[in-house]
This record gives sequence, structure tokens and C-alpha cells, in this order.
Amino acid sequence: MAVSQMIGASIKRREDPALVTGTGTFVDDIPQTAVVHMAIVRSTEAHARIVAIDTTRAKDADGVLAVFTG
Repeated sequence: MAVSQMIGASIKRREDPALVTGTGTFVDDIPQTAVVHMAIVRSTEAHARIVAIDTTRAKDADGVLAVFTG
């Protein structure tokens, strides 16, 4: 299909029937059992060289499942 034919043409979209009929699934509709949250900690220095990251306190905190470093 040429670009000139696409402009102003109707497009059949797959998600519309579910949203129009009220049967769409949204994030708030998903049951929240065993939800895990994540926090990202960034450096306070813009161009600092990071030589070590001490993660022992984070790993020992209550409810922490994992600690990842780059």
C-alpha cells in the first residue's frame, strides 16, 4: 500500500473491540498476590568512578529478595 493510500484510511485495530465492549484487561485488573517491588539507586556523582559497592546492609534488610549491581 502506498503512503498516499494510507493517509486518512481506516485501520482495523486488534485492541479496540475489547476496550469498546469493556472486556479489556488493565494493570489494575491483575490480582496482586506476591507482588515484588524494585528500587533503583543511582550514583549521587555524575561522572565518578565507582570502585566498590557494599551491598551487605541491603542484603540483610527484611524483605529483600535480591540485590543486583552493574
